[in-house]
Amino acid sequence: MKSLRIVLLCASALLAQEPVSRVVQLKHVHPDSTGAVLNVMSANKVRYQVDGNLRIVVMHGPPEMVGAMEEALKKLDAPAPPPKNVELTFHLLLAGPEGSAQGVLPDLTGVVQQLQKTFALKAFRVLETAVVRAREGQSLNTSGQMAAPATRDLNATYGLEARHVSINGSNVRLDRLRMSLRLPSGAANNFYDAGLLTDIDIREGQKVVVGKSGVDGAAQSIFLVVTAKIVD
Repeated sequence: MKSLRIVLLCASALLAQEPVSRVVQLKHVHPDSTGAVLNVMSANKVRYQVDGNLRIVVMHGPPEMVGAMEEALKKLDAPAPPPKNVELTFHLLLAGPEGSAQGVLPDLTGVVQQLQKTFALKAFRVLETAVVRAREGQSLNTSGQMAAPATRDLNATYGLEARHVSINGSNVRLDRLRMSLRLPSGAANNFYDAGLLTDIDIREGQKVVVGKSGVDGAAQSIFLVVTAKIVD
């Protein structure tokens, strides 16, 4: 009887280890992206195949290993977090050596004081403020008219764009941020182009002076100041 019981137990164990087949349907991730995990977990004991069109993974092998791989696939197949939005405020700030900073927005007082110390400038005036909402992983682009630096009676145009917006915690990165300016010159109906191009990193709530562009024929400069606010 004892020998028969041992034989039966061995037979049960063998039956329990009979290879099984499983098909896992993936909804959120592409099967091709799971190859590295499947390769490690299979340990050359589980055969598997992925079908990118049907978005399935087919596995065949020992039950415990197949079950573990199935659980791993379910964890990997999680929806990606929704992209974040960021509200970017751009101030185009005209600065010159003569005059005062009266009328500058209170929020820019600290920036103006720093620029006064760094560049020995006295006069400041906001030419334009643009508020743009951008989405993580995408580009941004806006344009419009603003007062001309030399006179308030003429209009100039500006363009602001960035190739890519990324968000990491409370930090916002703008790749290839470009400010393009078209400004009237002294002669009637004549314009010239100015601007800047750079990559910047902004901490949420921080005011960043991106750079400046000189104004033709005057001892003035246009500074671009950027603030970021991450929103849902």
